[in-house]
Amino acid sequence: MAYHLTPEKKLILFLSRVNPSPHTMKTAEHLLKESTHPIDFTALKDLADMNGVSSLLYQNVRTLNGVPEEIVDKLKNVYLCTMRTNIVKAKEILRIVSLLNAEGVNAMPLKGPIASDVIFGDPGLYPSSDIDILVRPSELEMTKEILLKIGYREIDEVLERDTLSARDSRYTLTFGNGTYVIEIHWNLVFRYFNIPPAFWWEDTGVLEYEVTKIPALSKERYLLYTLFRLYCHRFVPLKFLVLSAELINKYGKEIRWDQLLAFAEQYRMSRVVYFILKLLDELLGANIPEELADRKIFGYEFLKKVTLSGLFHRTTRIHLRMVPYTILQDTPLDMLRILVRRVFPTTGEIRLRYGLPPNSKRLFLYYFLNPLLLLLRRR
Repeated sequence: MAYHLTPEKKLILFLSRVNPSPHTMKTAEHLLKESTHPIDFTALKDLADMNGVSSLLYQNVRTLNGVPEEIVDKLKNVYLCTMRTNIVKAKEILRIVSLLNAEGVNAMPLKGPIASDVIFGDPGLYPSSDIDILVRPSELEMTKEILLKIGYREIDEVLERDTLSARDSRYTLTFGNGTYVIEIHWNLVFRYFNIPPAFWWEDTGVLEYEVTKIPALSKERYLLYTLFRLYCHRFVPLKFLVLSAELINKYGKEIRWDQLLAFAEQYRMSRVVYFILKLLDELLGANIPEELADRKIFGYEFLKKVTLSGLFHRTTRIHLRMVPYTILQDTPLDMLRILVRRVFPTTGEIRLRYGLPPNSKRLFLYYFLNPLLLLLRRR
């Protein structure tokens, strides 16, 4: 059975785009005027907030008739707040990257406020949370020393040993200074796929942002990273899908699609990549090459329904939503491997998953209860 999209949900998908086509805008306007199904604008605003697309909604609804001024004003406030936050955060990113580079650390900022400005063309359209920076594994310790020197402190420092020992299931160290939170990455995939950290530093380019030159991932690697991020976050919230869609819309002619697909095959991500590209075409009208958008994917309609349900309904057990997506692994053996490792992970990941301190006597209790806790825990 197909997933039922209410008019509010359809409007969210139509208007969560940087440059909706005239046809899309006309369809949205028709929905707003449809008298038999009046729009619940409070529900529309709630769905937009839940999915991090309120700023995009504001950019598009302000040109349409039929939207209450009160709702437009609320969306505008989100847009202005996002812009202000992103501008300030972008300055901190440039400061951190410059400090790291000056000490000989290759640091590459990811997504966030810089992506909003460069890819979306407006610093107010893509809300960011943490500051994400990629460094080489060999420079991780130096990065930590520099951040500590300038006033940042490591979050969950007692669990650093487990984070580093569980590199196949965790890939970040987190730092904060009371104002900003920085996630330092040494790889951009974990648990579900195995890509060496050096892969991301091949074929890098340079991005000029506010007269500062910073290293940037190749278009194909950046897209692969955003597609993996969608997968590991179970395709929520919608802003993550929008980021991938707009990356394709902006750089589609520059993306070497054959190379992207070769990477996906090499690292056993083919089914994930094909599924997401088809999904972005259908839900957000992304400019996907026709031969990729038309590709048949086993279980596609079922997984699209699961995705839409996740986008528009809150759930307290989001980790269980990953189970159906395991069929996107390239082989049955890969799927089995993922399921087994979720049920029987390393002891380091058990400590991280349940917040256990080192040498905790409860470790083995949690280990043996983990299969049951996966079904019961709400986070």
